[in-house]
Amino acid sequence: MRSLRLQLTLTVALVIGATLLLAGSWLGARLHQGMEQSAVARLTESAEHVAAFLPFELPDNWSQGEFAQPYSGHYWELIQLGDGEDAGRFAASASLTDYELLGADVAVPPTVVVGQLARLTGPLEQQLVAVWVPLPVGPEPGRFAMLIAVPAQPLDQQTAALRSALWRGGIVIWLLCVLAGGAAIAAASRPIRALQRQLLSLQRGQRQRLGEAVPSEFSGLVRSFNAVLTAHEQTVARHRDAVAQLAHELKTPLATLRQAAEAGSQVSSEEVLMRVERMMPLIEQEIGRARIHGPSPGLQPVTLVKQLQRAIQVCRVDHELGPDAIRQDVPATLTVPLEARDLYTVIWNLLDNAIRHGGLPVLISATGDGFAIHDSGGGAQLAAIRPQGIGLSLVETILDAYGWTTTISASPEGGRCVTVHPQVATPN
Repeated sequence: MRSLRLQLTLTVALVIGATLLLAGSWLGARLHQGMEQSAVARLTESAEHVAAFLPFELPDNWSQGEFAQPYSGHYWELIQLGDGEDAGRFAASASLTDYELLGADVAVPPTVVVGQLARLTGPLEQQLVAVWVPLPVGPEPGRFAMLIAVPAQPLDQQTAALRSALWRGGIVIWLLCVLAGGAAIAAASRPIRALQRQLLSLQRGQRQRLGEAVPSEFSGLVRSFNAVLTAHEQTVARHRDAVAQLAHELKTPLATLRQAAEAGSQVSSEEVLMRVERMMPLIEQEIGRARIHGPSPGLQPVTLVKQLQRAIQVCRVDHELGPDAIRQDVPATLTVPLEARDLYTVIWNLLDNAIRHGGLPVLISATGDGFAIHDSGGGAQLAAIRPQGIGLSLVETILDAYGWTTTISASPEGGRCVTVHPQVATPN
């Protein structure tokens, strides 16, 4: 895949090239139009100059300057306009000894289009540029017009030279602009290359975080990336601590069983069951932690009521409760950004703890973005005492993975209130 710097440089080159091409085409057309208008003005002036010395009745041997040489490329024809018998060629320059510019079969236009340059083929297949010039001569002014022509080669040569100069100048300007754009892109991409080097150092283990001395456009990205690294380190550290704690807790009962087996030929079933009961909750806790989904890409909020009803149904069966033992006051539209299985685990453990260590009835209510579980026993003096237990430790682990937490307070119901809510962000 091509680098971003190369893609930007190619894009700049294409945009600048297209812009210069359009501008050059427009400028070339305008300059060519100006050259044609200059040629029209020059020919008009020449026609008026000829007409100033032109007698109305021309002698057969009349000649005038550059229009006297045959096949010189400079010609004029005096045309009488109109529809009568006299309409047509009235006089011509001496250079048109045996040739008519309009030709015998070409009709004379009823009106003269002034200011437009036309192209004709003259004697010896010469390419000419010509213009119609109305002349106020004769007894009826406006009845005569002069078709005056000169060789097209000088105009074509000037046009070709102009276009060549525009192309050369455009290419030079394009190269300079591309070089300047490439230099600007290289300067602007320095922060990206610096981040790339930092990521490479991070991959090699030479640094632990990305530097936050970056342009404002990348500051959010760098902070989020560092936050992901921090969360990953915390998760790894938590898993290492959990594995170390589990290994330590399992080591003692296993060592006791081993000593008992080495001391005698048989170990009592009571001893085995006692040690197993000590190990099983720890194992179940770690299994529960391993099943935590955690925030994943595309996480969709889960409806709280649905998971709440599942947990209430299980608790009623486990503790043989009546229909009024657990009450809920939660809107059906309230959602929580946790995976369904993790949310169910949190609700069930908190409900089970409230039933076992609090008092009935238990109330579940909505509190802003989260929810609260109230019990009716223990009194307000227990509000500052945080509940303990393997299940609640798992609850804290799940909520911490999602950026949530719990707050313990006194409940209006007479016992303890455990509120589940998002963590408050600490300002930098």
